[in-house]
Amino acid sequence: MAATARPGQLGIATPFGELLGKSDAEMHAELQDYADMGVDWVRLDIHWSFVQPTRNGGFNWTLVDKVFNAVDAKGFEIVAILNNTPGWIGSSLSSAADQAAYAKFASEAAKRYGHIVDHYEVYNEPNMNGVSPQDYTKILKLAHGAINTADGNATVITGGLASIPSTGNGMWGAVEYLKQMYDAGAKDYFDAVGYHPYSFPLMPGDSKAWNGWQMMEDGIRGTMIANGDGDKQVWITEYGAKQSGSGVTVSPGTAAQMLREAVDLAEDTPWAGPIMWFSYQDSAYEPGFGLRDAAGKPREAYYAFKELANQDNGPLPAPAPAPVVVAPPAPAPVPVPVPAPVPTPAPAPMGKIIEGTRGNDVLRGTSGDDVLRGNGGQDTFHGGAGKDTFVFREATKWNAIKDWQEGDIIDLRSIDADIGRSGDQAFRVVGSNWLNGARDLGVYFDQANKKTYVQATVDSGKAYELNIVLDGVHKLDAGDFLL
Repeated sequence: MAATARPGQLGIATPFGELLGKSDAEMHAELQDYADMGVDWVRLDIHWSFVQPTRNGGFNWTLVDKVFNAVDAKGFEIVAILNNTPGWIGSSLSSAADQAAYAKFASEAAKRYGHIVDHYEVYNEPNMNGVSPQDYTKILKLAHGAINTADGNATVITGGLASIPSTGNGMWGAVEYLKQMYDAGAKDYFDAVGYHPYSFPLMPGDSKAWNGWQMMEDGIRGTMIANGDGDKQVWITEYGAKQSGSGVTVSPGTAAQMLREAVDLAEDTPWAGPIMWFSYQDSAYEPGFGLRDAAGKPREAYYAFKELANQDNGPLPAPAPAPVVVAPPAPAPVPVPVPAPVPTPAPAPMGKIIEGTRGNDVLRGTSGDDVLRGNGGQDTFHGGAGKDTFVFREATKWNAIKDWQEGDIIDLRSIDADIGRSGDQAFRVVGSNWLNGARDLGVYFDQANKKTYVQATVDSGKAYELNIVLDGVHKLDAGDFLL
């Protein structure tokens, strides 16, 4: 069954050793801080190399028991990653014997922890760890069967894909890897796709094609829909930003802003699952990513996480902050008809021009033929009963038309469709084909969730800058637009 969780619900992706290496008192203090922060999910490794270090030595769950039981006692939902091959297994997991051994490991884990674990992630970042998509699919099929035999109510998540843009240097691009998984028959052997949309130093909403979040919105989600998996969610089993140390970093304030934007985007996206922030505290393993630094001092993202997570205390989405509602002008007085021998039919309702602000507005039409003009925010349109025109003046994401009907028009004439050329360029409708550059305007359908997506790009990249979501499935063509 497809796993359904609250979009954007927050959790912590905690390296297993981070909790294991502490004293019992320190471990329980950290878990209490998770509770105070409002954490809903804890993503933890079950290291195969820990529990079965030798081929014929059996399974030793002592270390895992200690950590998992402590996490469960605090009431957190656990996502257990079946990860890390022991030395007696080939790291590529390419032989049938190694694949069968992994399935045995998965089965034993589900038998032991089925009473406290409902969600299993099959491996971690296989596309950058030398496991081909074909071999990974074989592992996934075996693990899915083994887990469900041991625990019929378990949710199986694909190993979180690293957000690698393209294949090369022994690694697979995330989108290409997922496509090859589907080609190898993976479709019926998972309940959600795991993905790691790291975007730093970019904000998650940045439209650059190599942005991990952008890859998720376009290629990952598009591949799922193309393969009939529109009803499955993408679980963000790792997300974060490096704030200190060598290499690319962002400021603590930027990391906090990235977290807020990621939650906002996910909450507005029904197909998004929870977000597991990596990680709680800096460690030697991955320094710089923690909500707390190595000395335990909270960073700005810690306070942002605590604020956002404590607003979320249930499985259903909390109400979004009330947007600005722009009311239509008061209707004009209806003139009293002059008596005449022949009755005059009542005039049809006259439409109104309804203007948005620069913010995120809700624009509501009347029963007439209205013109609703957005003004650059992320706007929601309710046209009403007439034949309405929805005007977009800037290429922004997360706009919505709630009651599209035949005869309505989307007016994009105010938007320059190619910002790289002089003059004002018009869009061209490419139907359901992939966007391939500036001026392309596509229409895509999510049958499972009854949504239509109008997306367009205004620069040389293939990622969209304009996104309009229509409730319902509508077969739009060039006649539905003013370009």
